Amino acid sequence: MSQNLKLRQGRARPGFLPLISSLVTLIAFFSAFSLARGIFSDKSLTQNDQWCVVKIGGNAVGYLHEEFRSLVPQTPEVKGEILQTISEMRVVLNRLGSKIELSFNSSAEETSDGRLRSVQYEMMASNQTTKSEAHVKPGTIALRSEAGGKSYTRTMNYSGELYGPEGIRQLSVSHLKNPGDKVTIQTFVAEASLVSQLLRLVISQETLHLGSEDVPAIKVEEILKGIAIKRTVWLDSLGFVVKQEEPGPFGTTEAVRSDRATALAAATGGELPEEMYKNSIIHANIRLPRQQSIDRLELNLAHKNPDLGWPDLNTPNQKVLERTEKTLSLEIRRPQPAKGVGFPVPLTDANRPYLMPNVYIQSDDPGIQRLAKELVSGEEDIFQAALILERWVAENMKFDLGIVFAPATEIFRDRRGTCVGYATLLATLARAAGIPSRVVMGYVYALGMFGGHAWTEVLIGEKWIPLDAAIVNEGPADATRFYFVATSLADGFGDLALGPAQQIFGQVSMDIMEYETAAKTYLVPPTAKPFILDGDRYDNPWLGIEVKKPADYQFAKLDAVWPDPTVAELEGPGGVKAALEQHQIYPWQDAEKAVWEKLERRVPEGRREKGKMRGREVFFTDSPEGLKSAAAVVRGLEVFIWQVEGKDAPKTARQMASGSEFKNL
Repeated sequence: MSQNLKLRQGRARPGFLPLISSLVTLIAFFSAFSLARGIFSDKSLTQNDQWCVVKIGGNAVGYLHEEFRSLVPQTPEVKGEILQTISEMRVVLNRLGSKIELSFNSSAEETSDGRLRSVQYEMMASNQTTKSEAHVKPGTIALRSEAGGKSYTRTMNYSGELYGPEGIRQLSVSHLKNPGDKVTIQTFVAEASLVSQLLRLVISQETLHLGSEDVPAIKVEEILKGIAIKRTVWLDSLGFVVKQEEPGPFGTTEAVRSDRATALAAATGGELPEEMYKNSIIHANIRLPRQQSIDRLELNLAHKNPDLGWPDLNTPNQKVLERTEKTLSLEIRRPQPAKGVGFPVPLTDANRPYLMPNVYIQSDDPGIQRLAKELVSGEEDIFQAALILERWVAENMKFDLGIVFAPATEIFRDRRGTCVGYATLLATLARAAGIPSRVVMGYVYALGMFGGHAWTEVLIGEKWIPLDAAIVNEGPADATRFYFVATSLADGFGDLALGPAQQIFGQVSMDIMEYETAAKTYLVPPTAKPFILDGDRYDNPWLGIEVKKPADYQFAKLDAVWPDPTVAELEGPGGVKAALEQHQIYPWQDAEKAVWEKLERRVPEGRREKGKMRGREVFFTDSPEGLKSAAAVVRGLEVFIWQVEGKDAPKTARQMASGSEFKNL
């Protein structure tokens, strides 16, 4: 391996919801507004526009701007006027000093009677803009996508008529007047490169109060068939959107008609409250051990909004055990790959989407191809090759909150992103090495909670095997995750954003009912407690930890979840604090070296010492002035660290370590 490819140590950090769910929500929301908008009814006009404020959970975060134009045909074969709808959405989210900017733009052209001719779409969720365009002809749509200077083309077939924004407006005005009226319209969803049926049903007639104006409107339930998206839209008498609402992980996402100044002011950035982010993750009923991988997990899910329905969760590695309108029991098993399977895998019609490059999985990039082939050079087993690629991504990527979604060439160049970036880059390297791959999105367990997450799957024989470069396991990714979307990304990010993601992100709660690790099964009764406090003793049977605190200390924080690794925190005399944290190490790391690196980050240039307590080796590091100390115990692939700050920290660290028992599970 050349020197420039030398693996470096790093910390893989998962890019959970809320970042993923915010992008999912906003792409779907922009798609909905694109379908719902309408052209001005006064044909004597040549241009008109409309502004809306975008809100998430009642907080203004951006704007939607629509321009409507009448164009003169540029070719003699086109008869009549061409109607163009230009739409722009800009959203700025501020959180803990970080700014996340997302922008979406589209332009649709159609005939005067609403037949769609073309759509152009742009999304910027990173440092690059991803572009796509669709040109519609009878029965055929020519698609072209571009990002990072690379473009990809393909065609898709359809039957019937495709309507654009004006066609949707005209049909809505003519069919939707009274409660119970409905209309079904076939359209093209550019964000997902998908032909879909748009169903609109009138719920009621209402008057909306917008500032000092009262606007009569019809309240419409809107469903995109085949994508399982359901939202509420209020239309005025001309078919314009007055208001739009959609459930999301942070609460309702909405657009409300406003004036230009108010809409632009909303794009200075909304600070979503901490409570919203907390509500977007799901607290687990117990904390899982990570000594070894979890091979089987049984969950009970409860839907907060049953009207949205359940996505299909039955896959070869996931099995729905029981399902009602409100609850669902799910079993996840960790798959094992077949041994001795070679690569590169020959291209077939079945695996073509998972071996060929596209606008996000740019596996034809020369630099990516060169790296992938060099990394797996000399390896003959397909799964071992995939593990080599996973390791490279885990050690070379850096978590970046601001890079929500980017094409592989940008991720490869900058080595930054959220979990989607980790998954995209690994999938791209796999394809470049001749290994079929896809990106999946769902929920993953980490540090006492379940959060939205994306990872990679590689096809080995006939079986999809999960790999997660952001939360690494030894071998295949374990059973602490389940997915509801799997995509080659050939149709763009809309595959991840539309449909099942809307049904479940931020809409469910979960309880762990049963899990299996190291060939032992653990049942978790519905009445189970995450831990037990008995006088001076803290007992966590699920983690296999017992802590006996000094009599003059008090238990403090005991319910922390990701990103806080604290299992238990104690407060002592004089403001002394001692916190027990749960961490993991990479399976390929030397355990002792990894522990010293973790302790060095907590107590820089500390004095090192090793000892033995309760039959386990304990690693200590103490600051020269004695005000900071840390003690670590390794158990399999996890490390428990006591971090102590205050007077006589070295003494307290040893006292905490000697009073703690870490049982083998």
